[in-house]
Amino acid sequence: MLHEKLLQQQLAASKQKTTQPVFNTLPPHIITTLDNMAFGIAKKEEIDSFDVKQRLVTNINNLTEQDVAYLVNQMTLLIEKSVHHDETIDDKTVEKDFVTFLIRLFY
Repeated sequence: MLHEKLLQQQLAASKQKTTQPVFNTLPPHIITTLDNMAFGIAKKEEIDSFDVKQRLVTNINNLTEQDVAYLVNQMTLLIEKSVHHDETIDDKTVEKDFVTFLIRLFY
């Protein structure tokens, strides 16, 4: 039963995926933030930043429209908090679901 549900979810997700690459259509402030995050991860993990960025772009391009909207909304909120409210953004101030979502995008 569980296997069947998983297959149904994957099929539904594959039907909802956008047909065009979406990374380059993201707002510039979000692309810049994701680029900076990719560079930071590469530096911390001691791996090539190009590889991290390539993985990120591929994973974002494979997202459903709903997940892209979630990414844009959450990133916009974080940028707003950081820039306009001078809040520190870390794993304690970001929703755990979004942290998990970002980790899956980068890894």
